[in-house]
Amino acid sequence: MDPGRDAAIRALLLEEIRQEPTRHSVRRRRNWWIAGGIAFAVAGVGATAGGIVLEAQRASNAKYVFCLKSDTRAADGSYPGAVGGTIASDDGRGRVENAVELCSQMWVDGLFEPDYDPVATSNPPGRVPAQLEVCVMPDGAAAVVPSDTPTICNRLGMAPLEA
Repeated sequence: MDPGRDAAIRALLLEEIRQEPTRHSVRRRRNWWIAGGIAFAVAGVGATAGGIVLEAQRASNAKYVFCLKSDTRAADGSYPGAVGGTIASDDGRGRVENAVELCSQMWVDGLFEPDYDPVATSNPPGRVPAQLEVCVMPDGAAAVVPSDTPTICNRLGMAPLEA
């Protein structure tokens, strides 16, 4: 190899080695700024999403009342253990005003108990939860949720029922 070329390659390598700590410092500082910006954006979106509260509304679908077995939502967005029922009135529509009574009766009948047998002539009585909250599902139907948490409707993606 030509001695001039050898010297040029050495000089280039030495220059690269000399500048590497500076580049590494600049890269590290830039990465901190990017990470900080992303964290700030995520915190802003989280705070905004946490501040969104569904306002109370009336049940627009008064034909059915859904009684939920638990205060959780499945990964697919459904409400596990939801049982629909209706209390027919003279105009053929269900009565949302009696939703808690309807669901309480379902709990008393043992419908939500693990050993409930739908074909049995009788089942042991069930236990009614201490607190039931009425929410409005996205389709406008009323849903009765066993929970003592006042914000359970919002947590489940439903609006509280307007009083």
